[in-house]
Amino acid sequence: MLLTYLRDVLGLAQLSSGGQTSVLSFSSLQLIPAAYALWWLWRFKIVPLIHPSEPRQYPYWIPFLGHARSFFRDSQALLTNARKYFDDSREPFTLTIAGAELYIITNPQDMSLVYKSTESLAFDNFIRDLHVGFGMSAYGRETMWDDTAGKCLVHQANDIHHAQLHPGEHLDDLTQKFLGQIERRLRPDMVFPGKHSRNSGTPKQARLSLYDLCSDVLVPAASVALFGEALLRTSPTLVDDFHSFDEDSWMLTYQYPRLLARKMHQAMERNTNALTRYFQLPLEDRPGACYYVKSFEALQREASMKNRDLAITIHLFYWVTNANVFKICFWLLSYILHRPETLEKIKDETEECLLNDGVDIDKLLRCTLLNASFSEVLRLTSGASSARTVVSTTQLRGKILRDNRKLLMPYRQLHFEEKAFGPHVKDFRPERFLGDNKADNGPYFKPFGGGITYCSGRFIARREVLAFVALVLHRYDMKLADANPVLPRLDERTPTLGVLGPVKGDDTAVILTARDVHYV
Repeated sequence: MLLTYLRDVLGLAQLSSGGQTSVLSFSSLQLIPAAYALWWLWRFKIVPLIHPSEPRQYPYWIPFLGHARSFFRDSQALLTNARKYFDDSREPFTLTIAGAELYIITNPQDMSLVYKSTESLAFDNFIRDLHVGFGMSAYGRETMWDDTAGKCLVHQANDIHHAQLHPGEHLDDLTQKFLGQIERRLRPDMVFPGKHSRNSGTPKQARLSLYDLCSDVLVPAASVALFGEALLRTSPTLVDDFHSFDEDSWMLTYQYPRLLARKMHQAMERNTNALTRYFQLPLEDRPGACYYVKSFEALQREASMKNRDLAITIHLFYWVTNANVFKICFWLLSYILHRPETLEKIKDETEECLLNDGVDIDKLLRCTLLNASFSEVLRLTSGASSARTVVSTTQLRGKILRDNRKLLMPYRQLHFEEKAFGPHVKDFRPERFLGDNKADNGPYFKPFGGGITYCSGRFIARREVLAFVALVLHRYDMKLADANPVLPRLDERTPTLGVLGPVKGDDTAVILTARDVHYV
């Protein structure tokens, strides 16, 4: 069609009376669409023929702007449509976002190669951008990345992070802190504040937002487990400020124009100020911090980092620790409440895991259906992606990735592959993760990413979720509140690097009735 148009517009004129040929003069209205058609034909048809080893560009209509509008309005739909445009071959392809080319990787084999190419496909630039976005001073950034005396502070922080969150004594200690806080905050006097006293001995019941219940328990629990009581004591609005930031935090990671992200930046500033106040306190006035916070603070004090820059580095840790767990709990409970047979089976298999003062986490980790449900919820709700910067030209199974480009691995594009997960991939079916052919062993299940960005928090996240769900189901009778309940819709339009939230306004309303439980 474009070729026909060009032939008509650019056709030769009739012979002039002098017997010589001339080209028809163009009006400006003819020239603009002709130039546009030439550009489109060259960009998306001819260039791929000239450079077949380059990842193909997914066509777009507006030069420079490219796919920016579609990406920020519904990134998952854009990625799915682009993958299908290339016949679902799962070869790397390219999007253009406001003039910048972004390589998209959707093949598990390609992802494995990306993980191994740590020198040419780097992750550090993503952290550098976050430091700038969070407002770290030039001195702080220089200090964090100074490697003249050996490993830089950023990479030392990663070592401490792994020591804290990977299996071992520090994870065990943090797990006990989390479990203690979750247990305390799930007692009736905390769940129904002001409505009754703990030892009244009468049934207590309320209609609650499940989303708010998960958030109101788990975010404060994490705040105390990580920092002790001092952080919330000195900044009582921290949890609300965290949610205000988290709701739009994608604007920070995708470098959204600051003018259009004022609410997010204001909330981020309040969080940073709260953590700055915390680190200004004498150590003896803020006991109870976890290993990571204490160790990384000591490391930065030794490097003469200022309180505000220290607060910014710890803010990143606080953000990633809190952003996903309460949403996983919300979705897991929402799905099983809509599937009563699964709900009852989970209650049965977790009953022996309950203790008077909490749960036996080792037994919970062996509850097959509960853990399968956890995995299925991650498959359905994870919007996680990993990013890299191409610092030197790299070959990826015959495709050339040029330097100074960004690369994105959107794992949600793997999680609905029928050859990996079977039929009805959009339905909640935890049975996929049971038996000999468990789906979580396959290459298409990557809710926690991989390589150097393989999420260290996956161990503590599972423990938090299992403990919360087991305690809620055994300390309370929980049922759907509405006569004709509808499962909340996943918000797939808002970009995220973690678990998707519900569409704004969607929720699961529950009737929660406290059981007669003896608390220690």
